Amino acid sequence: MEQELLTLLANTQSPQADARKSAEQQLHALYSNETFPISLIAIASHESVPVNLRQSALSVLRTFITTGWSSSLDEFKGQVLVNDTNKAQIRRALLELATTVETPERKVKASASYAVSKIASADFPDDWPELLPALLHIINDASTTDIALHGALKVLLDLVDTGFGEEQFFTVARDLVSALFAVATSETRRPILRALAVAVFKSCFDTLEMVLEQHKQAIKSFVDELLGGWSPYFVSTLEAPLPQPPSEEEANKSGDVAALWRGFVALKIQVVKVSTLALAPAGVIHLN
Repeated sequence: MEQELLTLLANTQSPQADARKSAEQQLHALYSNETFPISLIAIASHESVPVNLRQSALSVLRTFITTGWSSSLDEFKGQVLVNDTNKAQIRRALLELATTVETPERKVKASASYAVSKIASADFPDDWPELLPALLHIINDASTTDIALHGALKVLLDLVDTGFGEEQFFTVARDLVSALFAVATSETRRPILRALAVAVFKSCFDTLEMVLEQHKQAIKSFVDELLGGWSPYFVSTLEAPLPQPPSEEEANKSGDVAALWRGFVALKIQVVKVSTLALAPAGVIHLN
């Protein structure tokens, strides 16, 4: 089926409207085939396949998931199209693609991450209890590669933004924030990864703010506890001078000098965003 799907995916990007429409209709007609989503993941995982087709495979898969995975999804069309055995296989494969597969193509990983978050919004934690422990294991492991860590943090960011209910969040918040703090404060991690960890932390803060009225005292205690460690880090990061910017020649290259500069700038920006939220007069830190 993979070769057939590759042809159809290529045709969905045709400049001819009739060819695109025909390919999209044929893809939709394959929804009932139980190998359809698994074949799409296989295509997305093949590094020999052009990136645009790998992304297209994941885009089609996301649409398939939203319409036929679970009745709890808003876009569900009335029929579950995946059996439990295949669901487990798809969850594992997507999480691996989003995190541990050592592909440098971040656009592919980002697409896989979003698909994971869509599934998680329906299946986590009851049908996918191992998701968060798997992510925290990757994040907490000092031997995790930069590519894998970036993938795990991106999945976690999407999960916090779209996949957590408030009760689910409270049960895992301490472990989650602790893992993020370890990355954010690690001098051995690239600044861009530390910035991403702070971005996930900010999303956690946003989640707390959304449920503030229902859980005032619990949130106040939690915020007071966690900011005891985070606040000094924010202050030291804001006070630390940026390194010298790259020269024009260095900036036009893809080497470490320009990347480190951009990473430190990104880290500063994320810390400013969180500090503004946490220290605002109406923020959660000032609950009574």
